[in-house]
Amino acid sequence: MARWCNLAMDVLEVNTAGEETRKIEYALRKLLRQFSAKLVFMHHYSPNSLEAIVKCKCAMNSSTTAIVEAANCIPVMPLLYRDGHEYCNILAFTKDDLKQAITSLTKVANIEILSQSPLAAHSARQAMTISVDEFLGSLTGRQLGALVDALDMGYYDLPKKTTLEKIANRNSVPSSTFEEHFRKAEVKIMRMIRPYAKLAYLSSN
Repeated sequence: MARWCNLAMDVLEVNTAGEETRKIEYALRKLLRQFSAKLVFMHHYSPNSLEAIVKCKCAMNSSTTAIVEAANCIPVMPLLYRDGHEYCNILAFTKDDLKQAITSLTKVANIEILSQSPLAAHSARQAMTISVDEFLGSLTGRQLGALVDALDMGYYDLPKKTTLEKIANRNSVPSSTFEEHFRKAEVKIMRMIRPYAKLAYLSSN
């Protein structure tokens, strides 16, 4: 399971064998109730994949995110959960901050450092998740809705599972109107990705 957090909502993404997905959904719902976490939305976007949107619980004393941030470090999203263990990449700007984060984490859990390496100052941004607002903040609600529907219904799958016309019909929206919102969303996102794509391309050559 992978978790993304923006300090308001958690996005949980589970990928597993198809026959286990329903069992995991039941277990996840039970766990959320135990933590008094509010489930906002849950969706099976493929037979092997489950997505849940949950009100953020990062303020809990035992939250990895809260502990790491309290030490002036950055938890790099997503956090991963596998075989009963939580995996977190931490970006620290000083050795003292990293030591404080590790010391605080050992008070609530048994931890193991799998790897540790320095980053050049100019590459710190590369280790961080780019702000959602930076990429999606310019999209209107309808444009975001069109994009989410296309993603959820398999428009970007290989091979494609649907067409824009089918998505529009399902939402009782004229095809031309839906495609206009969708194309504008695509164009805005591609324009935002362009400088990062160019940087990545130039760095790979």
